[in-house]
Amino acid sequence: MRKMIAVVALLVFPNMASAQSAEETEFMIALMHSMNPASIRNNREICGHVVRGPNGRITSTKVSWGGEASCASLPVPEQYEVLSSWHTHAAWAPNYDNEVPSTVDVEGDLSRGINGWVGTPGGRLWFINGQTGDMYQVCEEDCLPADPNLQMDGNGPVAKSYTLEELYTRFGR
Repeated sequence: MRKMIAVVALLVFPNMASAQSAEETEFMIALMHSMNPASIRNNREICGHVVRGPNGRITSTKVSWGGEASCASLPVPEQYEVLSSWHTHAAWAPNYDNEVPSTVDVEGDLSRGINGWVGTPGGRLWFINGQTGDMYQVCEEDCLPADPNLQMDGNGPVAKSYTLEELYTRFGR
């Protein structure tokens, strides 16, 4: 099922096809199925890096636990190739637009030139292109385990994709 979601995501969002592989997408969906519930339950962001190990397999670095709205990943060992960053957005919070990547999320990936993944309390999985700043929902609300307390508030509808400029507009910058 997860593999089918990854393939469908690549067909629906063809611009992503050159940005990450179906293997990485499938890996991230599986990883977020375990990380998102822990993040929501503890109301803390969890983060790390998707890496290719010396054996050629995709894996994650050791995870880091952050706060309600931030997380700093541990350094990546030299023998691993960094493919992307990833993090969760903790539990739903009123007046916090955490169903989309933040501008800080996107700017951080752009500054390092790496792609990024964000899991939200509503169960969305976002992919951030670290070269362009464009982002796409790989899967929509409730694709991942979601916060049962989620209430869509006054942040407006969540689009399927954004450019960084559109995200600045959403956040009123």
